[in-house]
Amino acid sequence: MRQPKVVFLILLLLGGAGLAQTLLEATAVAALASSLDPAVRLPTGSYKAKSPEPLLLRFPEAKGYALEAFVAKGIASRLHAAFVQQVLTSFAAAGYFVERQEEKTVDGEVRSLYLLKDSLGRSAILLVVRKGEELVYGFGKKR
Repeated sequence: MRQPKVVFLILLLLGGAGLAQTLLEATAVAALASSLDPAVRLPTGSYKAKSPEPLLLRFPEAKGYALEAFVAKGIASRLHAAFVQQVLTSFAAAGYFVERQEEKTVDGEVRSLYLLKDSLGRSAILLVVRKGEELVYGFGKKR
């Protein structure tokens, strides 16, 4: 009885690690912390994206921010709501709190924008795009 469950779990884990994301191209480097703010720890399953440009095209209001983009892969990408909550919790632990949130659906993509403020009142932004099993997010500080 246990063997089919173990085989299914192994297949599930292997299946999630394979293909590149289509929303953003990711590098093979797992992202542990933001280079914009080393206090921000990124959830397991985060990979640094090669370029934030696709996010900037989806969120024109982010042009005034220095932006880093990340891709969630594997099981992390399939647990969208929990993953986004983990990202927000990590930012809160680093001192960034949600001031405003907007969400809209465009062409099957759920696009969420979170305006954040740190303890000194400086602005930051968190962008999240979900489509199917893909999850892309970006973090930026005001320039």
